[in-house]
Amino acid sequence: MPNENSNADDEQENNAARIREAVGAIDVSGSLSAPLRQAVDDLLKVAAETVGSADASVLVRDGRDGGLKFLVAVSELEEELLRIPIPPGKGIAGLVFSTGQPMAVNDVSSEGSFWSGADEAVGFKTVTLLATPLRFGQETIGVLEFVNRPGDPPYPPFTPEEMDQAAGFADAIARLVNGYELAQLVESLFNRIIKMVGSGSADNRSLREWLNNVDAAPEHRDLLTLAVCLREILNRGEAEREMCRDLLETMARFTEKRAASGSGYFNF
Repeated sequence: MPNENSNADDEQENNAARIREAVGAIDVSGSLSAPLRQAVDDLLKVAAETVGSADASVLVRDGRDGGLKFLVAVSELEEELLRIPIPPGKGIAGLVFSTGQPMAVNDVSSEGSFWSGADEAVGFKTVTLLATPLRFGQETIGVLEFVNRPGDPPYPPFTPEEMDQAAGFADAIARLVNGYELAQLVESLFNRIIKMVGSGSADNRSLREWLNNVDAAPEHRDLLTLAVCLREILNRGEAEREMCRDLLETMARFTEKRAASGSGYFNF
């Protein structure tokens, strides 16, 4: 007679293999962030036309040391630009990012802070430039740049009115960029969980360690780390869920009072 235990074990292993195969086929990359990146690109094109620049780009944080990278660009050289990292503190973009102050330069050849590395890498010549910071909350999260004018040089300088227009676009683009970066991290977290499930492991501690080391904005890492910790607490039982709700409601009241009064100390 066939060994029933052996058949059951084989069936269980086959089911486990099918689960691993199905989970491994799941891919959420780009499903959340792609529409936001496209929205940044679309708005950048409108901004370049409004401000009157030939080329424009959005640069975002790259790593934890203050470097930048191109997220999108209105340029025939976009694909080349997207491969070029801007070292920390380098160039006008690096200066605007570190200081949080906009800059308009009529001729970059006379500006000591200009970094020609990107131009040399793609065979481009920047002449006139307008750069303004991308801010979200209290953080500078990137730089919006407008380069040259349509046609041939010499180019007219960017005007104060165009700097104001650039600042208006920067506010809207910064909100989209923040959403894009958070969506990218959520996608990475989803894919990480899927891989853990596929391998038969789902350890919250490993997830927290991974989040602490992932290359992402600190505020986004903190947000998802809190979410993972809350998930772990909520799964432990009703008493833990009730305690968690009470703590969060207390914290919400605290932050509301602090925002209303500007003071950091309250009596409960």
